[in-house]
Amino acid sequence: MTYVTDPTHEPPATTRAQRRRNLLQAKYGTPEPFAVPGSAATSEPSAKPDPPAKPDPPAKPDPAAKAGASAKPEESAKPDPAAKADASTKPEESAKPGASTKPEEPAKAKPPALTRSQKRAAATAEAAVDPVPEMPLQPLVTIAVLALAGLLTISAFAGPVLVAVSVALAAGVMAWGWPGLLGLPSPRVTAFVLAVGSAAAIGTVLATTSDPYLSWMPAAFAGAMLVAFVHQLARRDGRPRLVESIASTITAIAIVVSGASLVALPRTPDGDWVVAISASAVAVSALTDLVGGSRRLRAWLLPLAMLAGGVVAIVVGVVFADVGWGAAALLGVLAAGISHATRRALSMLPSINAPRSQLVSASASVLTGGLVIYVVGRYFLG
Repeated sequence: MTYVTDPTHEPPATTRAQRRRNLLQAKYGTPEPFAVPGSAATSEPSAKPDPPAKPDPPAKPDPAAKAGASAKPEESAKPDPAAKADASTKPEESAKPGASTKPEEPAKAKPPALTRSQKRAAATAEAAVDPVPEMPLQPLVTIAVLALAGLLTISAFAGPVLVAVSVALAAGVMAWGWPGLLGLPSPRVTAFVLAVGSAAAIGTVLATTSDPYLSWMPAAFAGAMLVAFVHQLARRDGRPRLVESIASTITAIAIVVSGASLVALPRTPDGDWVVAISASAVAVSALTDLVGGSRRLRAWLLPLAMLAGGVVAIVVGVVFADVGWGAAALLGVLAAGISHATRRALSMLPSINAPRSQLVSASASVLTGGLVIYVVGRYFLG
Protein backbone atom coordinates (compact mmCIF):
# COMPACT_ATOMS: atom_id res chain seq x y z
CA MET A 1 0.00 0.00 0.00
CA THR A 2 1.44 3.21 -1.13
CA TYR A 3 1.29 6.32 1.17
CA VAL A 4 1.22 9.75 -0.41
CA THR A 5 2.82 12.55 1.63
CA ASP A 6 2.11 16.28 1.39
CA PRO A 7 4.93 17.91 -0.54
CA THR A 8 4.42 21.27 1.30
CA HIS A 9 7.16 21.70 3.85
CA GLU A 10 6.29 23.40 7.09
CA PRO A 11 8.57 26.32 8.08
CA PRO A 12 10.95 25.61 10.83
CA ALA A 13 9.79 26.62 14.30
CA THR A 14 11.09 30.01 15.54
CA THR A 15 11.47 31.14 19.04
CA ARG A 16 9.93 34.29 20.52
CA ALA A 17 13.26 36.10 20.51
CA GLN A 18 13.76 35.32 16.83
CA ARG A 19 10.31 36.61 15.97
CA ARG A 20 10.97 39.84 17.91
CA ARG A 21 14.28 40.23 16.11
CA ASN A 22 12.62 39.74 12.74
CA LEU A 23 9.98 42.35 13.53
CA LEU A 24 12.52 44.90 14.68
CA GLN A 25 14.69 44.16 11.65
CA ALA A 26 11.76 44.71 9.34
CA LYS A 27 10.81 47.93 11.14
CA TYR A 28 14.21 49.58 11.47
CA GLY A 29 15.90 47.99 8.49
CA THR A 30 18.94 46.90 10.46
CA PRO A 31 21.14 44.48 8.55
CA GLU A 32 22.51 41.33 10.03
CA PRO A 33 24.09 40.98 12.49
CA PHE A 34 21.15 42.78 14.07
CA ALA A 35 21.91 45.52 16.61
CA VAL A 36 19.08 46.10 19.01
CA PRO A 37 18.47 49.80 19.88
CA GLY A 38 19.00 50.88 23.42
CA SER A 39 15.32 51.38 24.12
CA ALA A 40 14.45 47.94 22.81
CA ALA A 41 17.39 46.35 24.50
CA THR A 42 16.52 47.80 27.88
CA SER A 43 12.74 47.56 27.65
CA GLU A 44 12.48 43.85 28.46
CA PRO A 45 15.39 42.36 30.33
CA SER A 46 15.90 38.71 29.61
CA ALA A 47 15.84 37.17 33.03
CA LYS A 48 14.76 33.68 31.92
CA PRO A 49 15.31 31.90 28.61
CA ASP A 50 12.17 31.48 26.61
CA PRO A 51 10.92 27.89 26.32
CA PRO A 52 10.73 26.40 22.82
CA ALA A 53 7.52 27.42 21.15
CA LYS A 54 5.18 25.07 19.35
CA PRO A 55 5.12 25.28 15.56
CA ASP A 56 2.38 27.56 14.29
CA PRO A 57 0.52 27.18 11.04
CA PRO A 58 1.81 29.55 8.41
CA ALA A 59 -1.50 31.28 7.84
CA LYS A 60 -2.20 32.06 11.49
CA PRO A 61 -0.11 34.97 12.78
CA ASP A 62 1.30 34.88 16.21
CA PRO A 63 -0.74 36.89 18.74
CA ALA A 64 2.43 38.03 20.47
CA ALA A 65 3.91 39.17 17.17
CA LYS A 66 0.68 40.95 16.34
CA ALA A 67 0.73 42.70 19.68
CA GLY A 68 4.35 43.65 19.14
CA ALA A 69 3.59 44.95 15.66
CA SER A 70 0.58 46.94 16.83
CA ALA A 71 2.47 48.60 19.67
CA LYS A 72 2.32 52.40 19.91
CA PRO A 73 4.86 53.89 17.56
CA GLU A 74 5.47 56.75 19.95
CA GLU A 75 6.65 54.47 22.70
CA SER A 76 8.73 52.22 20.45
CA ALA A 77 10.23 55.11 18.54
CA LYS A 78 10.98 57.15 21.66
CA PRO A 79 14.67 56.71 22.35
CA ASP A 80 16.06 56.41 25.85
CA PRO A 81 17.10 59.78 27.41
CA ALA A 82 20.38 58.35 28.62
CA ALA A 83 21.16 56.86 25.23
CA LYS A 84 20.15 60.14 23.58
CA ALA A 85 22.45 62.09 25.84
CA ASP A 86 25.30 59.73 25.08
CA ALA A 87 24.63 59.72 21.34
CA SER A 88 24.13 63.49 20.84
CA THR A 89 26.54 66.05 22.20
CA LYS A 90 24.53 69.26 21.44
CA PRO A 91 26.00 70.29 18.13
CA GLU A 92 24.84 73.85 18.65
CA GLU A 93 27.24 74.25 21.53
CA SER A 94 30.12 72.78 19.60
CA ALA A 95 29.17 74.84 16.59
CA LYS A 96 29.23 78.16 18.42
CA PRO A 97 31.78 80.38 16.78
CA GLY A 98 32.60 82.11 20.05
CA ALA A 99 34.00 78.96 21.59
CA SER A 100 36.67 78.31 19.01
CA THR A 101 36.69 81.05 16.38
CA LYS A 102 36.30 84.15 18.62
CA PRO A 103 39.35 86.32 18.18
CA GLU A 104 41.30 87.00 21.31
CA GLU A 105 41.12 90.53 22.67
CA PRO A 106 44.34 92.45 22.52
CA ALA A 107 46.10 92.75 25.85
CA LYS A 108 45.49 96.05 27.60
CA ALA A 109 48.42 98.30 27.93
CA LYS A 110 49.75 98.44 31.47
CA PRO A 111 49.73 101.85 33.13
CA PRO A 112 53.09 103.42 33.66
CA ALA A 113 54.77 102.65 36.94
CA LEU A 114 54.30 105.35 39.58
CA THR A 115 57.18 106.81 41.45
CA ARG A 116 57.39 106.68 45.20
CA SER A 117 56.30 110.29 45.59
CA GLN A 118 53.32 109.75 43.27
CA LYS A 119 52.23 106.67 45.22
CA ARG A 120 52.48 108.62 48.48
CA ALA A 121 50.45 111.48 47.01
CA ALA A 122 47.76 109.08 45.72
CA ALA A 123 47.50 107.35 49.11
CA THR A 124 47.22 110.70 50.85
CA ALA A 125 44.48 111.83 48.47
CA GLU A 126 42.46 108.65 49.05
CA ALA A 127 42.77 108.86 52.83
CA ALA A 128 42.11 112.59 52.99
CA VAL A 129 38.97 113.26 55.04
CA ASP A 130 37.86 116.60 56.35
CA PRO A 131 38.41 116.55 60.13
CA VAL A 132 35.41 118.79 60.70
CA PRO A 133 32.35 119.49 58.59
CA GLU A 134 31.82 122.80 56.90
CA MET A 135 30.55 125.59 59.14
CA PRO A 136 27.96 127.76 57.41
CA LEU A 137 28.40 131.52 57.52
CA GLN A 138 25.95 132.99 60.06
CA PRO A 139 26.31 136.76 60.41
CA LEU A 140 23.27 137.00 62.69
CA VAL A 141 24.93 134.66 65.20
CA THR A 142 28.06 136.81 65.23
CA ILE A 143 26.09 140.02 65.73
CA ALA A 144 24.01 138.49 68.53
CA VAL A 145 27.12 137.19 70.32
CA LEU A 146 28.75 140.63 70.12
CA ALA A 147 25.61 142.26 71.52
CA LEU A 148 25.24 139.84 74.43
CA ALA A 149 28.96 140.00 75.26
CA GLY A 150 28.85 143.79 75.33
CA LEU A 151 25.73 143.75 77.51
CA LEU A 152 27.40 141.39 79.98
CA THR A 153 30.53 143.53 80.11
CA ILE A 154 28.58 146.69 80.89
CA SER A 155 26.26 145.02 83.40
CA ALA A 156 29.21 143.42 85.25
CA PHE A 157 30.36 146.86 86.45
CA ALA A 158 26.78 147.79 87.43
CA GLY A 159 26.18 144.95 89.84
CA PRO A 160 24.77 141.45 90.04
CA VAL A 161 21.19 142.56 89.39
CA LEU A 162 21.93 143.79 85.87
CA VAL A 163 24.05 140.73 85.23
CA ALA A 164 21.02 138.66 86.25
CA VAL A 165 18.89 140.66 83.80
CA SER A 166 21.39 140.04 80.99
CA VAL A 167 21.53 136.31 81.75
CA ALA A 168 17.73 136.18 81.99
CA LEU A 169 17.49 137.80 78.55
CA ALA A 170 19.71 135.11 77.02
CA ALA A 171 17.81 132.39 78.92
CA GLY A 172 14.50 133.77 77.64
CA VAL A 173 15.77 133.56 74.06
CA MET A 174 16.72 129.94 74.66
CA ALA A 175 13.31 129.07 76.13
CA TRP A 176 11.69 130.80 73.16
CA GLY A 177 13.62 129.05 70.39
CA TRP A 178 15.20 125.87 71.81
CA PRO A 179 12.24 123.53 71.06
CA GLY A 180 12.10 124.80 67.48
CA LEU A 181 15.86 124.50 67.01
CA LEU A 182 15.78 120.80 67.90
CA GLY A 183 12.26 120.10 66.62
CA LEU A 184 11.03 118.83 69.99
CA PRO A 185 7.47 117.56 70.51
CA SER A 186 5.18 119.62 72.76
CA PRO A 187 7.16 122.85 72.19
CA ARG A 188 4.98 125.15 74.31
CA VAL A 189 5.21 123.10 77.48
CA THR A 190 8.93 122.56 76.88
CA ALA A 191 9.42 126.33 76.62
CA PHE A 192 7.50 126.74 79.89
CA VAL A 193 9.71 124.15 81.62
CA LEU A 194 12.83 125.97 80.41
CA ALA A 195 11.47 129.28 81.63
CA VAL A 196 10.72 127.85 85.08
CA GLY A 197 14.17 126.25 85.32
CA SER A 198 15.88 129.48 84.22
CA ALA A 199 13.98 131.59 86.72
CA ALA A 200 14.80 129.15 89.53
CA ALA A 201 18.52 129.06 88.72
CA ILE A 202 18.97 132.83 88.28
CA GLY A 203 16.76 133.61 91.28
CA THR A 204 18.65 131.34 93.68
CA VAL A 205 22.03 132.79 92.71
CA LEU A 206 20.76 136.34 92.94
CA ALA A 207 19.17 135.67 96.34
CA THR A 208 22.37 134.19 97.80
CA THR A 209 24.40 137.12 99.10
CA SER A 210 27.03 135.25 101.10
CA ASP A 211 29.77 132.90 100.09
CA PRO A 212 29.34 130.18 98.80
CA TYR A 213 27.20 131.95 96.24
CA LEU A 214 26.25 128.79 94.36
CA SER A 215 25.13 126.76 97.36
CA TRP A 216 21.50 126.60 96.19
CA MET A 217 22.32 126.11 92.56
CA PRO A 218 22.18 122.25 92.69
CA ALA A 219 18.74 122.42 94.32
CA ALA A 220 17.45 124.68 91.57
CA PHE A 221 18.88 122.42 88.91
CA ALA A 222 17.35 119.32 90.51
CA GLY A 223 13.97 121.01 90.80
CA ALA A 224 14.05 121.99 87.12
CA MET A 225 14.87 118.41 86.18
CA LEU A 226 11.91 117.14 88.21
CA VAL A 227 9.63 119.57 86.39
CA ALA A 228 10.98 118.27 83.08
CA PHE A 229 10.26 114.66 84.08
CA VAL A 230 6.75 115.54 85.27
CA HIS A 231 6.12 117.21 81.94
CA GLN A 232 7.04 114.02 80.11
CA LEU A 233 4.79 111.95 82.38
CA ALA A 234 1.87 114.30 81.79
CA ARG A 235 2.05 114.13 78.00
CA ARG A 236 -1.00 112.60 76.33
CA ASP A 237 0.31 112.36 72.77
CA GLY A 238 1.83 108.90 73.15
CA ARG A 239 5.15 110.44 74.19
CA PRO A 240 7.01 110.12 70.85
CA ARG A 241 10.77 110.81 70.97
CA LEU A 242 10.69 110.63 74.76
CA VAL A 243 14.42 110.18 75.33
CA GLU A 244 15.37 112.90 72.85
CA SER A 245 12.87 115.31 74.37
CA ILE A 246 13.96 114.85 77.99
CA ALA A 247 17.66 114.91 77.09
CA SER A 248 17.30 118.12 75.08
CA THR A 249 15.30 119.82 77.82
CA ILE A 250 17.81 118.95 80.53
CA THR A 251 20.67 120.08 78.29
CA ALA A 252 19.06 123.49 77.85
CA ILE A 253 18.51 123.77 81.61
CA ALA A 254 22.15 122.90 82.23
CA ILE A 255 23.30 125.63 79.83
CA VAL A 256 21.16 128.23 81.61
CA VAL A 257 22.36 127.05 85.04
CA SER A 258 25.95 127.40 83.86
CA GLY A 259 25.27 130.94 82.65
CA ALA A 260 23.57 131.82 85.94
CA SER A 261 26.95 131.38 87.64
CA LEU A 262 28.00 134.72 86.12
CA VAL A 263 25.46 136.48 88.38
CA ALA A 264 27.60 135.79 91.44
CA LEU A 265 30.90 137.08 90.00
CA PRO A 266 30.35 140.83 90.66
CA ARG A 267 30.26 139.99 94.39
CA THR A 268 33.79 138.52 94.26
CA PRO A 269 37.14 140.39 94.10
CA ASP A 270 37.83 141.51 90.53
CA GLY A 271 34.76 139.54 89.48
CA ASP A 272 33.59 142.35 87.22
CA TRP A 273 36.85 142.17 85.28
CA VAL A 274 36.57 138.40 85.07
CA VAL A 275 33.23 138.85 83.32
CA ALA A 276 34.65 141.57 81.07
CA ILE A 277 37.71 139.52 80.07
CA SER A 278 35.65 136.43 79.33
CA ALA A 279 33.01 138.36 77.40
CA SER A 280 35.73 139.98 75.27
CA ALA A 281 37.19 136.58 74.43
CA VAL A 282 33.74 135.24 73.50
CA ALA A 283 33.12 138.22 71.22
CA VAL A 284 36.44 137.76 69.41
CA SER A 285 35.80 134.04 68.94
CA ALA A 286 32.52 134.92 67.23
CA LEU A 287 34.43 137.12 64.79
CA THR A 288 36.66 134.20 63.81
CA ASP A 289 33.55 132.29 62.66
CA LEU A 290 33.41 134.58 59.64
CA VAL A 291 36.37 132.76 58.07
CA GLY A 292 34.62 129.41 58.36
CA GLY A 293 33.88 129.36 54.63
CA SER A 294 37.57 128.91 53.82
CA ARG A 295 38.42 125.27 53.20
CA ARG A 296 42.00 125.75 54.37
CA LEU A 297 41.00 127.35 57.68
CA ARG A 298 38.00 125.14 58.36
CA ALA A 299 39.93 122.65 60.45
CA TRP A 300 41.71 125.43 62.36
CA LEU A 301 38.70 127.45 63.47
CA LEU A 302 38.74 126.19 67.05
CA PRO A 303 42.49 126.79 67.60
CA LEU A 304 42.13 130.16 65.87
CA ALA A 305 39.23 131.15 68.13
CA MET A 306 41.11 130.07 71.27
CA LEU A 307 44.25 131.91 70.19
CA ALA A 308 42.38 135.10 69.40
CA GLY A 309 40.44 134.88 72.67
CA GLY A 310 43.61 134.38 74.68
CA VAL A 311 45.37 137.35 73.06
CA VAL A 312 42.43 139.69 73.61
CA ALA A 313 42.01 138.49 77.20
CA ILE A 314 45.69 139.22 77.93
CA VAL A 315 45.36 142.71 76.45
CA VAL A 316 42.24 143.50 78.48
CA GLY A 317 43.55 141.95 81.68
CA VAL A 318 47.01 143.54 81.59
CA VAL A 319 46.19 146.92 80.08
CA PHE A 320 42.83 147.76 81.64
CA ALA A 321 42.70 145.56 84.75
CA ASP A 322 45.07 144.46 87.46
CA VAL A 323 44.91 140.82 86.40
CA GLY A 324 47.95 138.65 85.67
CA TRP A 325 48.50 137.64 82.08
CA GLY A 326 48.43 133.92 82.93
CA ALA A 327 45.00 134.01 84.53
CA ALA A 328 43.71 136.32 81.81
CA ALA A 329 45.05 134.04 79.06
CA LEU A 330 43.48 130.96 80.65
CA LEU A 331 40.13 132.73 80.99
CA GLY A 332 40.26 133.89 77.37
CA VAL A 333 41.28 130.54 75.92
CA LEU A 334 38.64 128.58 77.82
CA ALA A 335 35.80 131.05 77.23
CA ALA A 336 36.55 131.40 73.53
CA GLY A 337 36.97 127.65 72.99
CA ILE A 338 33.74 126.67 74.77
CA SER A 339 31.79 129.38 72.99
CA HIS A 340 33.04 128.36 69.55
CA ALA A 341 32.47 124.65 70.22
CA THR A 342 28.86 125.34 71.20
CA ARG A 343 28.17 127.34 68.06
CA ARG A 344 29.91 124.71 65.94
CA ALA A 345 27.80 121.90 67.36
CA LEU A 346 24.52 123.79 66.88
CA SER A 347 25.44 124.89 63.36
CA MET A 348 25.06 121.30 62.15
CA LEU A 349 21.33 121.22 62.93
CA PRO A 350 18.97 121.43 59.93
CA SER A 351 16.94 124.31 61.36
CA ILE A 352 19.91 126.58 62.08
CA ASN A 353 19.11 128.78 59.05
CA ALA A 354 16.06 130.22 60.81
CA PRO A 355 16.68 133.58 62.56
CA ARG A 356 15.21 132.31 65.81
CA SER A 357 17.53 129.31 65.81
CA GLN A 358 20.55 131.52 65.19
CA LEU A 359 19.63 133.71 68.16
CA VAL A 360 19.38 130.57 70.30
CA SER A 361 22.83 129.48 69.12
CA ALA A 362 24.30 132.86 70.06
CA SER A 363 22.69 132.84 73.52
CA ALA A 364 23.81 129.27 74.23
CA SER A 365 27.40 130.06 73.22
CA VAL A 366 27.51 132.97 75.70
CA LEU A 367 25.97 131.05 78.61
CA THR A 368 27.63 127.63 78.28
CA GLY A 369 31.02 128.62 79.67
CA GLY A 370 29.64 130.51 82.69
CA LEU A 371 30.46 127.84 85.28
CA VAL A 372 34.01 127.36 83.94
CA ILE A 373 34.60 131.13 84.04
CA TYR A 374 33.32 131.27 87.62
CA VAL A 375 35.60 128.44 88.79
CA VAL A 376 38.73 129.83 87.09
CA GLY A 377 38.03 133.37 88.31
CA ARG A 378 37.47 132.27 91.89
CA TYR A 379 40.56 130.06 91.87
CA PHE A 380 43.02 132.62 90.46
CA LEU A 381 41.50 135.93 91.59
CA GLY A 382 39.61 134.98 94.74
